[in-house]
Amino acid sequence: MPVKELIFGKWDYILLLGESGSGKGTLVKNVRQYWLPDLNSASMGDIFRERSRTDPEVKRLTEQGVLVDDETACRVFIDFAQKNKPGLMDGFPRNRQQVINLIKFIKEKRWRVLVIDIICNVEVILERLLARRRADDELHIVYKRNLDHKTLHPAVMEEIKHRADLFDVIQLDGNYDSEIVLSSFLLSILRLVDMLYFYDMHEIETKFDVYENESTINPAVNRWISGFLRSLQERIDIE
Repeated sequence: MPVKELIFGKWDYILLLGESGSGKGTLVKNVRQYWLPDLNSASMGDIFRERSRTDPEVKRLTEQGVLVDDETACRVFIDFAQKNKPGLMDGFPRNRQQVINLIKFIKEKRWRVLVIDIICNVEVILERLLARRRADDELHIVYKRNLDHKTLHPAVMEEIKHRADLFDVIQLDGNYDSEIVLSSFLLSILRLVDMLYFYDMHEIETKFDVYENESTINPAVNRWISGFLRSLQERIDIE
């Protein structure tokens, strides 16, 4: 995806919010597989887990489930975002100060940002995290992250929703199967696309194929919607 392009001529960047285990990583994987294969994406958690290999202090914070300081988190995001636009960051912002810093940054850049907020029950999160057995998914750390999210996230979303001039927001129910979550996301994208792009669609074609090894229709639906979105994106880029 060339640097000059926007996503649907509208978004400079995508931010993905939600607790660890809510399905953020799976959504990113599916978005890249079905819709935007060249999307530049990163996870704040992965970035700091990588840093923990050489930085003892970051390692200590990561293992205890403690959030990295705001200045470092913002610096990491800005560095990645400026080098990878349009792109996606998973796990930023985490608190009110970070979102205030984010607003200042995107105002200076004159960006518009799509925020995806995944909501998920802690019981579902626990089941998923216990299944993946990552080092920082011990029970006491999971509960601490859950408490931090419940405490900090409402203020983040309040700031974001008050800035309709800078953000569009999609909220997803992460309790469902990943293919259903993707369907909900893709349909939400369609609702946000400028209606002007839909007035002349007779040249857009996309196939609806159901594969024998699939037990539900959702993968076929997702391929069909994604094919439409890719065709639409190509037309927008040409214009």
